[in-house]
Amino acid sequence: MANTELVFKMYEYFNAGKLDAIRSELFAPDIVWRMPGHHPLSGTMSGVDEVMSFLTNLFQAGITVDNAHFGELDDGTVCEKHLGHAELDGEKFLFPTSTTYGVRDGRLADVQVHTAVQHDVDRYFWARFQLKPVAERVAS
Repeated sequence: MANTELVFKMYEYFNAGKLDAIRSELFAPDIVWRMPGHHPLSGTMSGVDEVMSFLTNLFQAGITVDNAHFGELDDGTVCEKHLGHAELDGEKFLFPTSTTYGVRDGRLADVQVHTAVQHDVDRYFWARFQLKPVAERVAS
């Protein structure tokens, strides 16, 4: 499968809610996914379990994606741009985003998300995901 086809397939599975297929067919076991921002889903996810947890939350957040375009660089990295859509309390959000996908041994292995309007992304995810109370967050 061509590198761009891996990313096409990931979007197809994500939009259909087939997250198990993403895990089993497309992701390297040691995948790293970096999500910028200052919100509950931002940071570096390492390993397929953390990345799948992130994608599950992203799916549950109600983000949909369209207007996706793909290209492959000379080193095999896939560059993709898309428009994310979400709605919260009647407010519509648009998230212009670009993502790079490193491929190793026919699997997606290194992902970096680049967001165009980080403040909107942060505001949306803070509204969708609340932190646990402090006592629960710092319990040992």
